[in-house]
Amino acid sequence: MLRFVLPSVLWTILVIVLSVSSSQKLIGDGFVFEGADKIAHFIMYTFLTLFWTTALKRQNKSVKMRAKAFLIALIGGFLLSLILEIIQEYFIISRFFESLDLIANAFGCIFGVLLFKLIYRNTYR
Repeated sequence: MLRFVLPSVLWTILVIVLSVSSSQKLIGDGFVFEGADKIAHFIMYTFLTLFWTTALKRQNKSVKMRAKAFLIALIGGFLLSLILEIIQEYFIISRFFESLDLIANAFGCIFGVLLFKLIYRNTYR
């Protein structure tokens, strides 16, 4: 079970660290186009949800958790996103709450579940 949960936990830590880091440190001097951060949000939450769905579906401890893996990963990913946006607004000087980030994160979560269903279409239902 650890081999499925570990990538999920590590990716979650990465998402949290990137979300609370100063935006100047993340952007740097590289080429950035309008909306690049929304694509990054989408990708981060796609993998977050994909990893957690995989971990929950492949674990053998709880049949209920396995049955509700899609819902748990979706709601968990979105709640993490919402909490991090609120933290950015109130506790991090260089970061702000952005509803478009929240929307990109939500679409990333949905896409992560759909990607799981596509990858494992013959294995898990």
